[in-house]
Formats: sequence, structure tokens, C-alpha cells
Amino acid sequence: MDQDRAADQDIKAVEKPARTNGGRLRMPRVHTFDSLAGRDFRLLWAGSFFDNVAIWLQLLSLGWLVYGLTGSVVLSGTVAGLRGLPTLFIGPWAGVVADRLDRRKLVIFFQVILAVLAGIFAVIVATDVVEWWHAFVYAAVTSVCFAFIMPIRQALVANTAPPGNLGNAYALSAMTITVNRLIGGMLGGLLITTVGIKWNFYVESGAYILTALLLIPMRTPYAEPHTAGRASVLKDLVEGMRYIWSDNRIILHLMILSMILTWVFLPIPALLPAYASRVLNSEANVGGYLLAAQGVGGIAATVGIATLGFVFGKGRLGLLALITGSTAVLVLAQSNWLVLSLCMLVIFGISQSCFIVSNNTLVQTLVPDTLRGRITSIYMLEHGLGPVAIFVIALFMDRYTVEGVLTVVGAVSVGISIFFFFAFKRVRGLA
Repeated sequence: MDQDRAADQDIKAVEKPARTNGGRLRMPRVHTFDSLAGRDFRLLWAGSFFDNVAIWLQLLSLGWLVYGLTGSVVLSGTVAGLRGLPTLFIGPWAGVVADRLDRRKLVIFFQVILAVLAGIFAVIVATDVVEWWHAFVYAAVTSVCFAFIMPIRQALVANTAPPGNLGNAYALSAMTITVNRLIGGMLGGLLITTVGIKWNFYVESGAYILTALLLIPMRTPYAEPHTAGRASVLKDLVEGMRYIWSDNRIILHLMILSMILTWVFLPIPALLPAYASRVLNSEANVGGYLLAAQGVGGIAATVGIATLGFVFGKGRLGLLALITGSTAVLVLAQSNWLVLSLCMLVIFGISQSCFIVSNNTLVQTLVPDTLRGRITSIYMLEHGLGPVAIFVIALFMDRYTVEGVLTVVGAVSVGISIFFFFAFKRVRGLA
């Protein structure tokens, strides 16, 4: 924590304009891509870029595939968000595995499996024998791989970037998500409307292969020797839970804040096909533009954080981001004008990325590396409720109206976010 605070202070000091010996004003150095100077983090970052291309292609493609086959908001929304569900059951054990085995090799192993699965599913779609339940099986199997990859990849960021530069590293990592929300949304929608949806899954498979190849030469210079494995798997898991509950309670508060991310922010992309179709009366390409708009906002946020640091402090920034993003959802619900909807999704993307980067950086700064896999997997455990949130929201959308349900969700989220802002004083004061 002290190292990260010192790093933030150093960044702020450097950002102030300085004068040369001749009295001329010297512009501050841009810090946006500092972490990419390290070879190992650069390889991880590039791998994450291609991995997120694949993830966003899958998210968009499965939703539209099932919606086209069934016309059901519930089914299309649920299949798109299904990949988070196994996190509830596998996530904590994945964290134990991440603290026992080589994290790099684990990610490579699961990327290869994902590539094979995506290739098989592409053939099923291409041969025109696909049914809606095939998409659910594919989503379920790949989601098991994601349940292992997500916490391990978060831990690898801290294992490849200097401790004093974690804020910049996590901002750049989040950038791979936000950039590909833009690229994946536009590319996915374009492929669907031109050459056919089967090519989305072929591209997805190729992206997984590129990720695995990039991670092969990568090393983890900032990892500490594993201590997990000396006791039973269950005791290792309990050790991580005890750390959160007793030794570092502030992480529990950060987990509670993430519930808004899980129940409000994360479901939105999966529900965009229904919003585009029923509210804006549009097709898949517009759904791709909406997803891309969220990506534009996310890119702006991550570039800003990577360049300027956490100007308001990580805790305060995260809390303000929840309030702003929830307000954007509320306004989005009232809009049937594409331009306004795009603007709200840009703001929503900025807010979501600000919260994710600030919260992730705080968690990774607060935990020791020997517990990093377990703590990260427990912290991400609630993300497994994402499919449940999508299912519940989509169920109400099928029964009532898309705009009406979004209005309720946005209004409740705004209220809860404001309450947390005033109630969680310790989080608000985190630098």
C-alpha cells in the first residue's frame, strides 16, 4: 500500500509542469504506457488483448445467435452472461490452484482448450445444424475455463509489473477489455451482417491461439515462492477466507461494492440485443455500435488513469464511478434516440472502467503474493452471480418492458451507490 501511494505521489509530482535551467516551461512526461516497458508485462498485455477480442466476440455472437433462433430475451441474455456462473463453484478452488502451480502454464493450458472448443462450435454453426441449446452447452463448457483464467490473469499482472507501478499496469490491463469492447462489438456486428455469424467463432478460436503463443516466452519476475500446498486444499482455501474476514476487512468492503458491478453494470452488454431490438427497433449492427460505445468510454477512462493516475484517490473514484454509471443506466432507460443511447453508454463505459481499475488495484495492493490467487478468486466470486442477475433482469424484460425494467434497475442502483458513498468512509479515504 505504501509503495503504491508513493508511486501515485511520484506521478502527480512529475505531472506538474517544471522549468528548465533556462526558465522555459517543460511539459510533463506522459506515463500512459510505462508498464509496457517491461517485456513480460508487455507479453501478458498483448495476450490479454487477443483474449478479450475472443471474449467480446463470444459475448455478442452467442446473444444474437440465440436471439435469432428463439426470439427470447431471457435465453439470449442468459447465454451471453453464462460464462460467469461457474465462478461461484470453481472460483475459490481456482485461486488455490493458482497459488500452488505455475500461473503462466495454467493460462496457456486453458487458452488451448478454448481454441479447440471455439473451432468445434464454429463448424457446428457453419454446417447449419446449430440449435439454441448447443450455444448453452458451448457457453457452459468455456465458462469453466474462464473461471480458472480470470483470477489467475489478475494475479499475473502483479507478477509481471513492478509493485510501485500496479495502478498503471491494471489500467493498461483494463484497456485490453475496453478496447476490445469497441473492436469486438464493431467487428462482431460487421461479421454477422456480412459474411455470417460462423466467422465470429473462427476468429474467436484464432485469438485464443495467439494468446497462448504470446504467453509461452513470458516470465513472472515479481512472483514470490508458493506457500500453498503445504497444507490441504481446504485449509489453503480457509486461509484465504480468514485473511479477508479477520486480517484485512477492507477487502470485504470492496467486495460489497462490487455487487453493484455484478448486478447492474455487468448485465448491460448481455442485454443490449434486447434493448437494440425492442427499444431502438434496430438490428445486430446497431447492437454492435452500442457495445462499441461502451468500449469508447472504457478506453477513455483507462487511458486517463494510466496517464494521470488516480487523481481523486482510488476509493473515492470507485464510489463516484458507481453513482455516475448507475445514473447513465437510468437515463439510457428513458432513451429511444440512438445518439443519446450511445452517449449514455460512453459515460457508462467510463464509469465501469474507473470502478474496475480502482477496485482491482486496491485489492492487489492490499494482498501478499502468496495469497494473491486465493484472495483474487474470492474477490471475483460474486461475479459468478452475473448470469443470475442477467436472468432475473431479462425475465422481467420479457414480462414487462425493457425500458421499464432498466428504469427500476438504474434508480435502485443510484440510491444504493449514494448510500455506500457516505457509509463506507474507510473506502472513500483510500489513496
